[in-house]
Amino acid sequence: MNLGHSLRLTRIDVRRMVRKRTDPDNRLTSVVSVGLYALLTLALSVGGVWGGRALGRALASGSIEFVPTATATGARGLVGVVWVVLVVVFALRAVGQRGTLTNAEGVLTIVPTAEAYLGLVASESVYLLLWTLLPATGAGVGLALGTERLWPAVGVPLALGLAGVTAVTTAFTLGLAVRHVLTSFPFVARHKTGLIALAFVAYMAAIVTGSLNQAVGALFEPMAASPVGWYADLALYGLPGVAFESTSALAVAGVSAVATALALVAGVAVARRHWFADPALAGEDESADEPATPAATGASVASEDRLARWLEAVVDRPTAALVTLAWRRAARAPLKLMYAAYPLFFGTGAFVEIIQTGQIPAYLPYGLLVFVAWAGGVVFTLNPLGDQGSVLATTLLSEVTGHRFVGAHVLAGLVVVVPLGTVLVAVTAVLSPLDAGAAAILVGLAPVSMVVAAALSVGIGMAFPRFEATNVTRSMEAVVPSPWAFLLFSVHVVLTALSALFVGLEFARSLGADLLSILVPFGLTLSAGTLYAISAVALVVLLLLPALSYRYAVRSFDGYTIA
Repeated sequence: MNLGHSLRLTRIDVRRMVRKRTDPDNRLTSVVSVGLYALLTLALSVGGVWGGRALGRALASGSIEFVPTATATGARGLVGVVWVVLVVVFALRAVGQRGTLTNAEGVLTIVPTAEAYLGLVASESVYLLLWTLLPATGAGVGLALGTERLWPAVGVPLALGLAGVTAVTTAFTLGLAVRHVLTSFPFVARHKTGLIALAFVAYMAAIVTGSLNQAVGALFEPMAASPVGWYADLALYGLPGVAFESTSALAVAGVSAVATALALVAGVAVARRHWFADPALAGEDESADEPATPAATGASVASEDRLARWLEAVVDRPTAALVTLAWRRAARAPLKLMYAAYPLFFGTGAFVEIIQTGQIPAYLPYGLLVFVAWAGGVVFTLNPLGDQGSVLATTLLSEVTGHRFVGAHVLAGLVVVVPLGTVLVAVTAVLSPLDAGAAAILVGLAPVSMVVAAALSVGIGMAFPRFEATNVTRSMEAVVPSPWAFLLFSVHVVLTALSALFVGLEFARSLGADLLSILVPFGLTLSAGTLYAISAVALVVLLLLPALSYRYAVRSFDGYTIA
């Protein structure tokens, strides 16, 4: 085996990754990407030094009493669980974007499979270390300063490196095996969109029901007793008051070498089988989950015709055609709409509380009101130009006006989300402890908030269009809104919700004033009355912005040119 080839492939892959994050043609995105990376790694490194030093001092002085054996077991279990999480994350990367080579035909023609696979796994290991090595070094240095012992400064980053390499090599063997199954069986390959959606729903259900926490907890003791837990011994050996074993610390290096070698051998075998196998649907159209039978095609056309006729009874024919086209695009690429469910991750605590107590908390209807407003603004209107795809030039050269184009996209979203969102807020508000008056206000605000959000998002989407497709998996791409559009729209929704909350609810105003007073510099305080006045002015301004945004979107479409 020529390791030079593998190292060269690793270097090329890492260079491509860095160039992708520092695109010279998009300086703003490059600055933001590099700045966020530098800020996060610096913050984690400094935090690691500070936290490690504080913990080391506490251990050295005996101010924190630990049971030496139990503490060591807990550390091993924690390290083992983190290792499993890394395996899952990188296995998913192998199933998706990273499961094949860039320009695979050319590379595999010249370079043996083993060398190409080793280069790919090495580049993934570099990617992991780029994010974790500096924070781990900071934590090790902090522990060394606090305990006045040198080993943690060396042991923590060393243990991270060994654990990371074994996790990545194990993950890629498993990930490529799963990827081969997904692409080799016709049924799985044909229904991959539905299966991905089902897996997402199952994942959310596991979080909501607490099954995921139980599964992680069940892993704790087995991982603490396994050799994976020995990385804790290697990293933290010699800390005062903790009974780590020197034998385990020494043995884990040899165990890592053997495990990595075995994983690489197995991974090469899987890669050789997967990379040279024909996909199950080779030569077939994979754009749809079901075969395009005449009956299915006829039913689809008939359904779309009925929908178009219903819309034409409400709006003019060109607008109805644009709305139908927007729905058709969404139906053909449903994965790009999954980002509308992102805020649900922040509400998992509420769902867990509902399952445990059997009652809907009083704050949930307010949270759902914000969620339906956010979803109503991102579904069809946060990237209207990018959603046009290859027909953008045709749309711009047609007789479609900006008012009709923008109005059709707003209508396409509102027809779907207003009924669903209003019913969702209504049912939750009625079943919650809120009184009838508050529930009625929330139900009345639901459609208004979605209309306002859609009018705002369409202007932001026109100002920050995105035309490049993003990989959902290696073989599936979707055009999603730009990060700036997401950020600006989300900030507006959150600020509007907070302003309305401070204006309408006295207890929220008092609580907000107390919390904000902590952040106000120079020892100043913020009274509830001042917060009310500021929130009222901000709410007026924030509610005027959607009208201006809608007008801007119309004018932008009318004056848009393709360079």
